[in-house]
Amino acid sequence: MKKDISPTVENIKNLKRFHVLVTGLYGEWMLMDSKKRVTYFGKIFLSYSVMILLSVTFISIFYYLHLANQKQEEYAKNAKTDLDFMYTQTRMVVDNIDRLAMQLALIPDLNAKLVNPFGSDMYEFSLLKENLRNQISTNPLFYSIYLYFKLNDKVLTTNEGFYSISDFYDRQWLEGMKKQGSEPNDYEIRRIQRSMDPEVEVISFSRPLPITSKEALGNLIINVKKDVFFDTLLHLTNSTLNDVYIINGATGSMVYGSSKEMNELFKDRRFDGSSGSELITSGTAKYVTSYEKSRFNSWIFVKAVPYETYQEEMGAVKQTIIQTAAIVMLFGLALSYLIALNMYRPWKKMIREHEEIKRTMEQNKPIIRTRLIYDILNNHIMDFKPMPSALQQSNVHFPHEYFAVLLAVPNFKNDEDIPDSSLRLLAFSTIETALLKKLPIAGTLLDHGQFGFILNLEQEEMGESTQALLTQYLHETNEMLQLQCQVSLQFAIGRSYESLNSVYQSYAEAKRVLNCKALFNKSDVTFMQEMESDNRFEYPLAVQKELVHYIMATNEEKADGCISEFFENYVYSGRYPRERLLEMILMLISNVMNELYQEGYDTAISMNLLDLDGCPNNVELEQFITRYIHELIKRLQQQQQEGISYSLYIAKAINFIETNYAGNISIGDIAEYVGLSVNYLSRVFKAETGKPPLEYLSRYRISRSIELLKGESRCSLQEVSQLVGYQDAHSFIRFFKKYEGITPGDYRKKLLEKKPSHGKNHQMSEE
Repeated sequence: MKKDISPTVENIKNLKRFHVLVTGLYGEWMLMDSKKRVTYFGKIFLSYSVMILLSVTFISIFYYLHLANQKQEEYAKNAKTDLDFMYTQTRMVVDNIDRLAMQLALIPDLNAKLVNPFGSDMYEFSLLKENLRNQISTNPLFYSIYLYFKLNDKVLTTNEGFYSISDFYDRQWLEGMKKQGSEPNDYEIRRIQRSMDPEVEVISFSRPLPITSKEALGNLIINVKKDVFFDTLLHLTNSTLNDVYIINGATGSMVYGSSKEMNELFKDRRFDGSSGSELITSGTAKYVTSYEKSRFNSWIFVKAVPYETYQEEMGAVKQTIIQTAAIVMLFGLALSYLIALNMYRPWKKMIREHEEIKRTMEQNKPIIRTRLIYDILNNHIMDFKPMPSALQQSNVHFPHEYFAVLLAVPNFKNDEDIPDSSLRLLAFSTIETALLKKLPIAGTLLDHGQFGFILNLEQEEMGESTQALLTQYLHETNEMLQLQCQVSLQFAIGRSYESLNSVYQSYAEAKRVLNCKALFNKSDVTFMQEMESDNRFEYPLAVQKELVHYIMATNEEKADGCISEFFENYVYSGRYPRERLLEMILMLISNVMNELYQEGYDTAISMNLLDLDGCPNNVELEQFITRYIHELIKRLQQQQQEGISYSLYIAKAINFIETNYAGNISIGDIAEYVGLSVNYLSRVFKAETGKPPLEYLSRYRISRSIELLKGESRCSLQEVSQLVGYQDAHSFIRFFKKYEGITPGDYRKKLLEKKPSHGKNHQMSEE
């Protein structure tokens, strides 16, 4: 429905569909007391708040777990770095000891005595002992070195000298080492006591000798002071790894690190796998530990960080997350409040306005009814079964079985001066009231200011008697409306159908009739059957020729008479089918314009011929066609008055001729280049130059040929003819003789006869 309906009506045009819903909601709402209404707002606020709080909580938890996992990976990575560094420094000290062992194993006397210990005396063994002693005397790292000779089962120490294996103070460890075979541990921590000295904790390194033999003939044992070894290791690590410890995996005792608490922590602790991380608890103390096992002995390198340190860092992260989440939650709660308030306001406003809407619905039941009719006409109804009851509720009664559609187009006397829709609504109500007294109908307001009515008929066929009766009713209504509202109506009626399901087809037929309303009188009643008349007529070619003649003669009076006669014979008579008649009018004016264009006239005017469809009746259609013809005549008069401007086209045509004269050009080529029709170009060219374009072309070619004949090139006639645009010499000779009176050959002979005399006269003048 268009905006010309009052605002109240526009606001409720869809209320029929939502009336039940609004009524139900209103009833429930009115049952609520003020406390429950506030509770409704609280529920909306609570639902949004819970959604935001849960979202922020879940996101915070997941983010905290993500950071905790990152922190654990960071601790593990740092621990891995520290353990690898400690392991590397330990291996560096051990490698230095290994290099000393290798150096000692390569002493020539030593290998000889291993192979044959019986062939050497005590003096030679004392020299070997001094040599070994000198290797360790300057290094405080070494405690003692001794050699075991397998063949004579003796031991040579750097301090005491020779021992029989049965009397050797370190016999027990040496025998255990012999049982291990040729692949003992790389190094081992143990306690040793020699002679009367106090017991000392050392790290023993054992190497089979000689190194070049597959079978060991003895062993080189190097004892390193444990405290000096780890002091050296501590110096190499710059004391940065004070939380890294070394544990003997075989005994569970701490090898490196003097913390009693750590010793208790790692006591009887099993470390599975070559490396790993775990949380170890000892009493109330907790440590985050990472470990890595040595590949050469039973040592295990362990880094232990107090769990409190990890907790402090994660506590700072947790505090930051909680603060951020609290800020987000506060913002979310404020946003929830605003959203809940915004959603609550429409309900509040709707309930306040419900009574007013209810009153408006009572006042505008007819308008709601028109919406239902509008949907039926436009086939917007999905299910027609409940339609009879819906029509009865809207006070619409259709007692008969057949239906047709009536469309009415109001033509207001001062349509452009209508201030609002009141006059249109008055016209609609007047028509509906008047027709309801004659037959069952129901109407609605349509687009473009039209009125639509469903007619309920007793019989399916709309015969002549029915058409005559309807025409009478409609004429009476039209006369009454003209007296009361100064409005005239045009009516179009579609065929009748058996059910409401097919009413939209009758509506489509009525609209098809109205497509030709430009051919109707102001108060015509037209049926679809009339549009399908078999009357035939020939195209008015004589009218076309006569109209073209009057337009070219710029005679408006004669042209107006021609148009009036045409409308009297074809339009006002009503003898011809209107659909074909409208097409014929368009064709007639189009052909007139085409003829004018072919004559060289510019037919571009400001009016659009297709606007004739907007004419409300045949009188205004005639006025429109008359104005259109007048515009064409004015355009032709303007072109005739501005004839001097044609020289621009002529200059352009002459330039084209003088540029392309040597080619095979025609008048069509010239007209196409200039942008005019051939006939129009010929007429204005002759008016401007005194000769037609082709004659101008021929004369220009002859003038150019004369220049060639006068020149020194001595071209043949055939060559001259081709140079000036003639395909053969015969045509050239014919045109040359036509314009010059003699042939080109005779013209050249005259030129040759004149040349000697000119030369002689020139010579006499010089003398």
